[in-house]
Amino acid sequence: MKRLRVGVMGQGRSGFNIHVKWLQKDPEKWEIVAVADEHPERMTDSAEAFGATTFSDYKDLIANAGDLGLDLIVNALPSYLHPKGTIAALEAGFDVVCEKPLARSVADFDKMTATAEANGKTLLPFQNSRFQPGFQKILEIIESGKLGEIIQVRINFSGWSRRWDWQCLQEFWGGNLLNTGPHPMDQAIVLFGDGTPNVFARMASVNPWGDAENYVALTLYGENAPTIEVAVSSFQAYPQGEMYNIGGTKGGLTGNTSSLKWKYYDENVAPVQENTGGWSPNRGYCSEKLDWIEEQWSLTSGLGMFDLICRGFYDNAYNILVNGAERIITLDQVRRQVGAMEEAHRQNPMPKWKPFRS
Repeated sequence: MKRLRVGVMGQGRSGFNIHVKWLQKDPEKWEIVAVADEHPERMTDSAEAFGATTFSDYKDLIANAGDLGLDLIVNALPSYLHPKGTIAALEAGFDVVCEKPLARSVADFDKMTATAEANGKTLLPFQNSRFQPGFQKILEIIESGKLGEIIQVRINFSGWSRRWDWQCLQEFWGGNLLNTGPHPMDQAIVLFGDGTPNVFARMASVNPWGDAENYVALTLYGENAPTIEVAVSSFQAYPQGEMYNIGGTKGGLTGNTSSLKWKYYDENVAPVQENTGGWSPNRGYCSEKLDWIEEQWSLTSGLGMFDLICRGFYDNAYNILVNGAERIITLDQVRRQVGAMEEAHRQNPMPKWKPFRS
């Protein structure tokens, strides 16, 4: 089995705790050769953890990538550097995994994909939540037709929290939509189907430490597609239903990343009804008894969620790069996701932050 040599730009929460930690767990496929980060203590951690060559500037990693024999560069830099860092690595002749958000605008996304194509390299968006076992099960259930035609979907990635780091500042591409949002938005785009959705969004920034939004209520809608609501709020102190709620013409589904339940009826045994053609019988509501078929699913893997979704992503990435396999995450899907988030920001311009002064 060919082992690919990897350089990781950025050794923050994502670069070190997600990418590096998973790549180390699959040494038959991946070897971490180099890392870059401007924080010296992070370089010390990486050098001690896996003996990587370290750089204080990601540009130096790219410049030395050929001498190091790298096959792949992972861009886990701060969000606002995703397009710039990715384009630089692609122009240098390397395949790139880029963290989310891939871009803040479709124009930037198109520059990234055009650069990849011009240089004959592969751009792999890191949408790891596509491989979440619960979401994969949802796709299986919908594909089975048990729920009928899907009419509405609600995805809720909310909780109650305060934040005061770079992720709450617009200048660094912070905010709930660009930080947490790419996870549910990627899933929403898949559930929406092949078309480009219309977008309606309301966002708010209510944070004494920053100016990026910490409340998002976004709806995707269009012809011959389900209406999909995505909520990413930092103000949900109590649960508001499950993470997923799906309604179809034959039944519905609810659940989260580790457990799901769904019910549906068999139209072959359901009572046969006809429109009464007039007023309701006996001044009442329509009423019938359906024999619901109820099923459920629970996650049984011994791996943690991050390990599961990283394994799914990187197994597909490896097969794409080494074996010419098909992409599970297509560039068109990510382009439509970026477009939807760009439109949400266009509809909701946030005032620039001025630090409080004593």
